[in-house]
Amino acid sequence: MRLLGLVRRNESLFYAILSPALLIGACAIVQIVAGRVVGVWAWVPTMLVFWLVITGFLRAFSRRTPIGSRFRPATGHFIWSVLAVAAGLLSLHGFLLHWRLLAETHLIIAWAVFALINPWFEESYWRGLIIDATASWGRLASLLYSSALFAASHPLIWGIHSLPMRKAETVGALFLVGVLWGLAYQRTGTLRWCVVGHMLANLLGLAALVLLNLYDPTVR
Repeated sequence: MRLLGLVRRNESLFYAILSPALLIGACAIVQIVAGRVVGVWAWVPTMLVFWLVITGFLRAFSRRTPIGSRFRPATGHFIWSVLAVAAGLLSLHGFLLHWRLLAETHLIIAWAVFALINPWFEESYWRGLIIDATASWGRLASLLYSSALFAASHPLIWGIHSLPMRKAETVGALFLVGVLWGLAYQRTGTLRWCVVGHMLANLLGLAALVLLNLYDPTVR
């Protein structure tokens, strides 16, 4: 029994510490290699690898925490679900000023597909898997660790080609919303509303255009 417990603790440690490094490293390599061929559009093959690697981690970890269990109905006070959604509205002002940048069909498709699919993977990993794997550290340490990794992953992966992703203001904003979504997950036990908030953030933040250097939310 002691050996089994040691294995389980080590498994959690792997997902908490080693898996983010593997994820970021693999995606950074794809960004660099693909960038030599397709330039800023390297985020597309990188995103596919990003989703594939996360899927692998989630499947391996689902033996202890079924993936579907993270999307059960919310518990706790409803204000936490509202907070998760409200975090996604922080980019509304910028969207109202710059939505006309979505002037071509291929940009609209990239913007919509990315915004509607990517949050399922990011929330399942950065909030779901990482927070669950570090739960024994205490709520605050787990929350800060997950949020810091989430924020740091953006300049380390997407910032290789996206100039706005390298900026301190962007990383700070990502850390803030990471904390809000992490709090919502800890308090409600579900990622449902975190995913909704993340979708809104990507849609209103014109995320695909940021990755293409067509929009910089830090420039007013």
